[in-house]
Amino acid sequence: MKRVNIGDLKAKLSAHLKLVQSGQEVLVCERNKPVARIIPYRPGDYSEEMQDLIARGIVIPPRKPRPPGFELPLPKGKIIPDEVIAKILEEEREDR
Repeated sequence: MKRVNIGDLKAKLSAHLKLVQSGQEVLVCERNKPVARIIPYRPGDYSEEMQDLIARGIVIPPRKPRPPGFELPLPKGKIIPDEVIAKILEEEREDR
């Protein structure tokens, strides 16, 4: 990862963007303190909808891909059956 101060980044933006396009990351610093990171963009990794959300800043893509077979853990505690949730939602809708 290359570190660059804002002034140097502004002066040599094209050169730094070429580094990013080649797959490197650039750490942007202000007075030698990190403030941002420029990372390569790989549009093929995401659906068109996800690319739009990323471009608008709503979603931040992960820094590293998840390993194959990775699954998020289930929440602790009792799992509420779908039938119970459906009944609760139905009752709430009736109250409106």
